[in-house]
Amino acid sequence: MSQHPCPADQMERLAGELHSLAFDMREPSRSISRVERIIAEGERISAEVRALVRGKG
Repeated sequence: MSQHPCPADQMERLAGELHSLAFDMREPSRSISRVERIIAEGERISAEVRALVRGKG
């Protein structure tokens, strides 16, 4: 039986994903698709953080 990670563990995972995204942003974006991917990933992470903080994660 798989155990659902606690909110603190989920937040740590999201922090790691945000940290990885920050490293992706160190290089200049030379294509629209890369910019859109970075924006989408940032929005996904922020939506998950909001849901987690509101108790819906």
